[in-house]
Amino acid sequence: MAEIAISPILQVVFDRLASPVLGKLRELCNLKHNLEKLQQSLPIIQAILEDAEERQVTDKAVKAWLLKLKDVAYDSDDLLDELAAEITLCESHCSTGSQVRSLLLPFEPSRRLFRIASDLEKMLKVLDKKISEGLHFNLKEKACNMQSESAAKNRDTGSFIIKSEVYGRGKDKEKILELLSPSFHGKIIGDVTIIPIVGIGGIGKTTLAQLVYNDDKLIGSFDLKLWVYVSDDFNVKRIIKAIVESATRKRCKFSEMDILQSELQDSLCGKRFLLILDDVWIEDPCEWEKLGNLLRGGLGGSKVIVTTRSNKVASMVGTISPYYLTGLPEDACWALFKDRALPLGDNEKYPKLVSIGKQILKKCGGVPLALTTLGSLMRLKREEKDWLDVQKNELCYMDECQSQILPALRLSYSHLPAYLKRCFAYCSLFPKNYEFQKEKLIHLWMAEGFILAQEGDRQLEDIGNYYFDELLWRSFFQEVKVGKHGNRKVYKMHDLIHDLAHYVGGNEFVKLEKVHGVKLARARHASIIHNHRPSIIPQALLNAKRLRTLLLMSPAVFSGELSFLPTNFKYLRALNLSGYGIKKLHESICELMCLRYLDVSNTSVQMLPETICDLCNLQTVDLSGCSHLHKLPSRMEMLINLRHLFLVGCEALTCMPAGIGKLIHLQTLPIFIVGKGIGESITELRSVNLRGELNIKCLENVGGPAEAKTANLKEKTYIQVLRLFWEDNDGGMKIQSARPTHSSGMNTGRNFQSSGLWHGNHGGDAQSIDVEEILKCLEPHPNLGKLFIRGYPGVKFPQWVLPNLTVVVLINCKRCENLPTLGHLPYLKLLYLQGMDNVECISREFYSIGTQRPFPALKELTLRKFPKLKEWSKGDGREAFPCLEKLIVSKCPELSTSPLFPSLQHLELHDCHPSIITSMENLSLLSVLVVENIPGLTVLSGKLLENNTFLASLKISSCGSLCCLPSELEKLTALKSLTICSCQELSALPEGLHNLKSLESLEINECRNIISLSDASVGGLSSLKIFSIENCTNLTSLSAGLLNLITLEQLTIVDCPNLASLPNEWRNLSVLRSLSILCCPKLDSLPDGLQYVTTLQTLEIRSCHGLKDLPEWVDKLSSLRSLAISDCKNLTSLPDGLQHLSKLQHLSIQGCPNLESWCKQEKGRKVRRSVSHVPHLYIGSPEFQK
Repeated sequence: MAEIAISPILQVVFDRLASPVLGKLRELCNLKHNLEKLQQSLPIIQAILEDAEERQVTDKAVKAWLLKLKDVAYDSDDLLDELAAEITLCESHCSTGSQVRSLLLPFEPSRRLFRIASDLEKMLKVLDKKISEGLHFNLKEKACNMQSESAAKNRDTGSFIIKSEVYGRGKDKEKILELLSPSFHGKIIGDVTIIPIVGIGGIGKTTLAQLVYNDDKLIGSFDLKLWVYVSDDFNVKRIIKAIVESATRKRCKFSEMDILQSELQDSLCGKRFLLILDDVWIEDPCEWEKLGNLLRGGLGGSKVIVTTRSNKVASMVGTISPYYLTGLPEDACWALFKDRALPLGDNEKYPKLVSIGKQILKKCGGVPLALTTLGSLMRLKREEKDWLDVQKNELCYMDECQSQILPALRLSYSHLPAYLKRCFAYCSLFPKNYEFQKEKLIHLWMAEGFILAQEGDRQLEDIGNYYFDELLWRSFFQEVKVGKHGNRKVYKMHDLIHDLAHYVGGNEFVKLEKVHGVKLARARHASIIHNHRPSIIPQALLNAKRLRTLLLMSPAVFSGELSFLPTNFKYLRALNLSGYGIKKLHESICELMCLRYLDVSNTSVQMLPETICDLCNLQTVDLSGCSHLHKLPSRMEMLINLRHLFLVGCEALTCMPAGIGKLIHLQTLPIFIVGKGIGESITELRSVNLRGELNIKCLENVGGPAEAKTANLKEKTYIQVLRLFWEDNDGGMKIQSARPTHSSGMNTGRNFQSSGLWHGNHGGDAQSIDVEEILKCLEPHPNLGKLFIRGYPGVKFPQWVLPNLTVVVLINCKRCENLPTLGHLPYLKLLYLQGMDNVECISREFYSIGTQRPFPALKELTLRKFPKLKEWSKGDGREAFPCLEKLIVSKCPELSTSPLFPSLQHLELHDCHPSIITSMENLSLLSVLVVENIPGLTVLSGKLLENNTFLASLKISSCGSLCCLPSELEKLTALKSLTICSCQELSALPEGLHNLKSLESLEINECRNIISLSDASVGGLSSLKIFSIENCTNLTSLSAGLLNLITLEQLTIVDCPNLASLPNEWRNLSVLRSLSILCCPKLDSLPDGLQYVTTLQTLEIRSCHGLKDLPEWVDKLSSLRSLAISDCKNLTSLPDGLQHLSKLQHLSIQGCPNLESWCKQEKGRKVRRSVSHVPHLYIGSPEFQK
């Protein structure tokens, strides 16, 4: 049963009724009496709503009233939205000098405005009536949370536990015990360490605390062990009494705080104690300190474990980082579920129920409470149908879930303020395991009016950010790190939390995952999850005329427009069409006057209809990834409430609509293209206070320094990422001739100040100086975190004060002769420099004169395409690059020296002078080394290898003159990966290769002088897992030592035309899983010893023209899952044993014409029929298969 939160929507309605514009309509539209009456009712109704929202759980009449009140409030809000939109249209079309305008209103009202006002007058009367009805329920102000009290009473916990009934918490217990050990010290308050355990309801926090409390390892570690159940009633007196009673095992009769404090001090004084405070909810630091300060009286080494659902509580009480408790591992989930559902060996009697049960587990998300509840539910059910019903149904629809699982989770929900309850329920529209972005969800909340404006100038986005963080802190959301380096954050909900959202959302929030059987009559917000074709969107949904949200969450591949008209949903606030294969939007979208959020990202939309500019309420338009979009509507300036315009990935967009600067509320504009027409210049950025990322393209169109300065970038406090692009900067660069200005140019005699960002040389012609002045005037705010400049045609860089930079990227600044000064930047972590054609020396200025430790935080540095660079200054002996971990130097053919890098761990040298390797010989901490395309390199520096004993990965590629590898290679005992590619003169691997006992991957590619591999060098690689030898055209045999590689999992042999046979003894390859043999035309058979590799799962043979048949023993490869044979023209038959490969999932035999002929014969047809059980079976050409 959904719980109705009405307070926020009523607040929005009342706020709108009090707006100044509506005040001017009072007399004209007969609204005065209704407005005054409602404003009198506001304080009364707001005071009793909290009690009503709590009583609805047990009082059906109150719930029915709230439901009707909510409907009327929604309808009133819809009309107010319509009215506000119509007023805006009237203002835009008003005629100056109008008599009505001059007398009563600042605009000429339309007939439609009077109609809406009339409807609003009637609706306000209904609203007032519904409010009055609520006064008869004897509701009270600020009622206590009876539901929470009742739940807390039923939940009371103690320290007792039956250890044999707990599964999968052994590792968690050991980690907590480590934190309790005397050797662990952390930050402490007084003599007490406080350890928070955080997790969602039902995850097992209390159980873990009980396991730890009763563990034998704690015997003798503490003088006292105390257990107190706290709950949401954080009564300090009650908690002190409970601690005293737990310590003395006697009833405490005192009630005065002073006496209780003395009793507590006496109980703890001189004793080392372990205190469990179970289920803590308090978020008030002052209240916590009243108790926390009293816990300092014990001996050093005393510990307190606090279990809580809230990160905020953990942050407030903890003296060490919280321990986050996650779901049980899969095996423990099954053990716990089986113990309840299939006891006494029933799992062996009912094997079909076992497979269904393992699917049911997925609903539980590793939560022990859910596993125990569902396991107990299935205990007496032995019919397959009953189990399938549970597997198919959502937990929130099951009675057992509603009575046992959801109440534990609903406690967290009941503690939310009303404005967060709606925000949380809204998330039920997402599919399970859906990863959502923080900003997108906040923009959706804004569109729905869920975010309540506050006094002052605080932006709605900032308030929404607070809302989101509150839900995150309270464990309703989980953070997920994605991206190559895990540096991007998305969020998701635990499956059971999602069930809770679905439960509390009720029929107001509808998630359509199937077409039929969904109640849509009361739906205000809907999402379509299933991959529906547009034509089968339910008619019932099209009839939901009051729908506010429509999220099409599953991509649909089709061409053209939507199958429904936007006019189906007149009151829509949010429309998501992301990934929905449309090419255009219907012009009737202008009818959606309430629309605030429109997402058409990742579609094939080429342009938007001009009518979209009539949607004056639009706040967010997302066009990200619309790669075909070439134009924006010309009247975009009419979208006066637009706050976010997402354009990332709109590569075909070549210009901006005129007047974008009139959108004074705009915060997100990731791309701005400078044009030459009126309203297209960079001055349009002057009045918009942008946030986040800004890419300014076509800067060659800037008229001059004065125009650039007008963009006012230096005042844009919230821009974190700035990218500046000039076009046509490839050799014959067209430098836009700037309009004449009164600027006198750069003061080239000015001395460098350490607070500036950079400066360069002082040369250059008048044309370049003008461009340099333009860049100078584009100086961003000092808060900027990341700066990218591409195609800058000036000779030198300006002085900018950007102390907070973490990333600097400069690409194709081809006329620059010196690098900017960057060494003084305290937070710079990544520096990428490319295409500096005229830089010949990295001078002392790069390091920043006067800085003792240049580049103090730099972690990664890349120099690429510096064709004239010859010298790299060492910075006058200063300790430069103290933290540099990764260095890439590429296409710097003249550079022969480099400074010292004391912390370097990752080094890549591509297309460089061979002498630069010698300059790196003193490095000693390398873990990754890549040497590629170094002309003239005959021998790799042995000293470099000898000094870097921690080297884990070594790649040597395209060094055509390299004739041998140094003997020092064998000393790299930590090496795990060795790759040698395109070294044509290399004829052998070093004999000491067998000493590389840690080597796990060995790849040899295009080393055409290698004839054979030494048995001694390869056979001793005792940790090798992956071995690949490719394009070694003169290789005639593989080392017999290869067959001693007992850890080998993957073997690949490609394009070795002279390899006629493989070693025969394969018994020792006991973990080999993958074998690929490609383009070895002389190979005529597989070695018989291969039949003993029963772990082999994948076998691929291609272009081995000498192969005539597969051996009969192939059926002994019992683990084989995939067999692929192609372009083996002389293969004439298949063995009968294929039918015995029971695990085979994929069998593909292509490009074998003799085999196709054989398959037409009786025996061939029989073999084909015998492998028909293979799910993915492809034998012969498509025509042959038919």
